Amino acid sequence: MLLKNSVGRKGVNNKSDVKLIQEALNRVIRIPYALLAVDGISGPVTIAAIERFQRQALKFNNTDGRVDVDGKTWLSLKRYLVDSPNKKTAMFSLFPISPSNDLKKQVAITRKKIAWGAKVSGAFKEKVIQICESLDLAPDYLMSCMAFETGETFSPSIKNAAGSGATGLIQFMPTTAKGLGTSTEKLAKMTAVEQLDYVKKYFTPYRNKLKKLEDVYMAILYPAAVGKPITHVLFSEGRKTYSQNKGFDANKDGKITLKEISVKVRQKYEKGLSKGYLG
Repeated sequence: MLLKNSVGRKGVNNKSDVKLIQEALNRVIRIPYALLAVDGISGPVTIAAIERFQRQALKFNNTDGRVDVDGKTWLSLKRYLVDSPNKKTAMFSLFPISPSNDLKKQVAITRKKIAWGAKVSGAFKEKVIQICESLDLAPDYLMSCMAFETGETFSPSIKNAAGSGATGLIQFMPTTAKGLGTSTEKLAKMTAVEQLDYVKKYFTPYRNKLKKLEDVYMAILYPAAVGKPITHVLFSEGRKTYSQNKGFDANKDGKITLKEISVKVRQKYEKGLSKGYLG
């Protein structure tokens, strides 16, 4: 897990390097619904996030919007890939600012940690990282959605308590399983690592479309909402789908938005990045 070239304004911006920086910046950001797409594209939003980190976390007087291999921005930012910061504000999760000399003395980081990685096997974690790399998907997002769908168990055999027949890591419905060339019965007998092959198969049609945490969750729950803004209304009063999800209508206005229904997944995301869960 090394940054090979510069990222950001006037940087080299190799895709793998940009994705690494985007993942690290997302560990810093605590503003709901402001997470970066982990797409390997160093666009205006990513550059603005780098500048914001330099200005507000590192207290730079002059920001350049670039992360250099041996620069203070990377030396500070890479800590977020292997540890959970203690200080949290309304906007950021932060480590104390360290002198550059102290940062350079840190042991080289070779393997990043991911959300909920401490709660799964090494084989499971590595396979998730590989799958997400091939799908241009943030591992933290997928892990958080699987944590939510399985009640934090990551069990391949867990079934939906409401009796829908949904089973496993992303709660495959019987019809969905059939479309993937298997069945919920077969999925339930697989190991978690084996079932990840079907998780990948399920998400493959959405490659390059899952830009935010909510998109990953919607791909599981309500695919028609993938790519929609957080204000998008999913379910309205008077319909069965609204009744089934009524508890998510936070302001009781008879409408359930993408923002409202994704609150619990966002909570799993934040929990998964905390100490004892990041791994």
